[in-house]
Amino acid sequence: MFKNSLRIALRGLKGNPLFTVLNITSLVVGLLVIYIAIGYLKFENSYDEFHQNSDHLYRVGRTYRAQDYAVVGFGNYSSSVGEEQQKQIAGIKNVAGIENATQFFVTNDTEYLRYNNVQIEQDKILSTNAAAGFVEMFTWELLAGSFDRFKNLRNTVILNETTADKLKGQADLNSLIDEPVTIAGQTFTVAAVIKDVPANSHFDYNIATNVERIDYWGSHMYVQLLPATNPDIVTKGYNAEMLKIDPSLATNKTYKGNFLQKVTDIHLKSNILYELKPPGNANYMYLIGAFGILIILITLFNYANFTLALKTKQSKVIGVRKVLGASSNRIASQFLMEAVILVLVSLPVLLITIFVAVPFFNDFMGVALASNPFSDIGVFAIVLAVALVVGILASLAPAILLSSKNTLSLFKEKLSEKQFERFSMRKYLIVSQFAILIGVTSVSYFMYKQIQFIENKDLGFQKEGILFAYSSPDNIDVFQQQLEAIPEIKKVGNGSSFGIETFNNIRYKLEGLETIYEDSNQFYLDYDAVQAYDLKTTLAPSVFENIEEHTRRTLINRSAATRFAKLKRISTDQLIGTQIITEPDYQNEDGSYGFPFTIDGIYEDINVFSLRESVAPYFITVSDRVRMGGMSIVSYDTNATESTLAKINAAYEKMDNTFPLNIEFLDENFQRLHQTDTKTATLVFVLNGIAIFLASIGIIGITLLLIVGKTKEIGIRKVLGATIPQILKLSVREYVSFVVIALIVSTPLAWWVTQNWLDNFAYRVDIQPLTFIFVGLAVLALAATIVSVVSYRSAAANPVKSLKTE
Repeated sequence: MFKNSLRIALRGLKGNPLFTVLNITSLVVGLLVIYIAIGYLKFENSYDEFHQNSDHLYRVGRTYRAQDYAVVGFGNYSSSVGEEQQKQIAGIKNVAGIENATQFFVTNDTEYLRYNNVQIEQDKILSTNAAAGFVEMFTWELLAGSFDRFKNLRNTVILNETTADKLKGQADLNSLIDEPVTIAGQTFTVAAVIKDVPANSHFDYNIATNVERIDYWGSHMYVQLLPATNPDIVTKGYNAEMLKIDPSLATNKTYKGNFLQKVTDIHLKSNILYELKPPGNANYMYLIGAFGILIILITLFNYANFTLALKTKQSKVIGVRKVLGASSNRIASQFLMEAVILVLVSLPVLLITIFVAVPFFNDFMGVALASNPFSDIGVFAIVLAVALVVGILASLAPAILLSSKNTLSLFKEKLSEKQFERFSMRKYLIVSQFAILIGVTSVSYFMYKQIQFIENKDLGFQKEGILFAYSSPDNIDVFQQQLEAIPEIKKVGNGSSFGIETFNNIRYKLEGLETIYEDSNQFYLDYDAVQAYDLKTTLAPSVFENIEEHTRRTLINRSAATRFAKLKRISTDQLIGTQIITEPDYQNEDGSYGFPFTIDGIYEDINVFSLRESVAPYFITVSDRVRMGGMSIVSYDTNATESTLAKINAAYEKMDNTFPLNIEFLDENFQRLHQTDTKTATLVFVLNGIAIFLASIGIIGITLLLIVGKTKEIGIRKVLGATIPQILKLSVREYVSFVVIALIVSTPLAWWVTQNWLDNFAYRVDIQPLTFIFVGLAVLALAATIVSVVSYRSAAANPVKSLKTE
């Protein structure tokens, strides 16, 4: 019996190749999206779970003013030695409930790494002076060497596999152990080599060093709690201990205490200052998940459409089987078996598609989904279950309808459109598909427009033709002289970089007012940098050109000027000469408070940070000599970018440098600020294309279904004199009402999704209601084109053939 049913099912698939190919194509594409969506959701929720102690690991954060920091500051950075830095670790371990603790800092600066005659450039260098806790708390896959040596000996390093491969060439990893390497001129001994840090880690490093002193103003601090310990109680004990270690915190009005964050929550639930990696966004994760669900719904509708169309042509075959004694249950089970077989036939194609498509997705999104489905059998099992459910659900309607139909009626005629309308299935399928298509396309369109807006918005300063050259600080003056000699370079300045992540705010108050504000950022530039950025100021160029040595001019932005003028009830021009005191709670050695400066001018608003951030009061101090390490701000001729870069590199190579030259472009920095937004919008755009493709297949299936039921109707109309255009018009006409209903249903939800996404940005495009109507018209045009093309063959056929009795 089973063998016979299997033969019938396979014959049915072979006898209808068009429906079979369309069905398999729709199913494979839909299941691919589901595989990627489920894998992505799993990956985003798996951050830091690979650590054996992940359930007990917490990051220590600190609150200053109204901002949360991922870095815990040392008591006195400028004079703190290693022993003083480790007071925090020693004190933390005394807190009840804390089992272990560590601290480290990861720099993104590129350094020279030397081993024998090999020299490479490497970034992401981690420094810790609490190495024991670092290797005991976190789990790294050891390839060679020993963690014991790293945690017990200063000036030892851990290399990741990628770095080790660059150094050793074809040699064995073990050959590097106990070998000396030089990092930025300092010698270390290789203690261990590990696998590269997994992609689902909230921090990454290529090299870890065990040092006496962390060369930074603070560290990233982590604690491991004892099992069944209440983090809230530990936090209270931790705060009390920190006041003992650094008593000055008790009188620091900006200090608001410390807090604990579970390590596994950092990626999706944290977005504070000085994160080690850009955190994830739960809203984007939900958005991709929602798109996956919508696309699988389209796949389900397509499957149902094709099954209905296919079984409509087999009514007499079903009648014969019933005459020969087949029960309704037997016929229904036959339909379900065909659905299962179609799923099984689709699996090889799905596997090949996953192998090909997933690596591209991984590269684009920076994730590590399994391109081999069998290496993540849990996700693939879910996808397989979804495929079976889709197939069974899509087969239920024809199974119930046809198996329960009167035998005689099966011989009288093909199933008509009215018989399907009793179940309202066709209308539901059409409206549902159009609603999904209109909603998805509308959201995709607004995301695309927002990304365009971000790329084209006037930021208030020169964005193109600006680069930041990070060089050795020791010979920065000589290097800048070399840069100024390059004809393609217009200006070489010093100071703060733009196009950066937000950083700590400063407190300030206006002269004559007692209210203290905490929403400003302060920047430092020399006049060459002001010219390079092309800032629009109220001061004449001669004011800057004649700045005397060790003097400064301070500018406030237009937003600050507007607020201050309103507070003091004067015009913005009258603000010139007004004094502002920054950090007014800080007591100087002479007993005075804060750092006063005088407003010398106003500059027009600029967007220094991401367009997610609104412009706040910004202060720029312009002086004759500003140094930001080894960074130079360079404006250049954009028509000669390649030659300019070649000459900059050539000039640097002639010098004796301890640091490699690193060049960043200002416009690319701004793009990186919105990298997640751009990637998400691009992904949604691709998913929208997939939805359109699947919906088009669905419309073809629906149209074929209608044509089967309207063959005689079309023949009669042609006999009565109807032309082909008139028949095509009749075929398209009812789709108008379907699209209108779909537009009404989908617009509110699409508007809500779009608004929620745009609310992430301080500067954004407006939602235009007419856009939804235009999208609806575009969907109608797509449907009309497909319906007309598919219907043309029946409309052009000889009506005599369609009217004769079969």
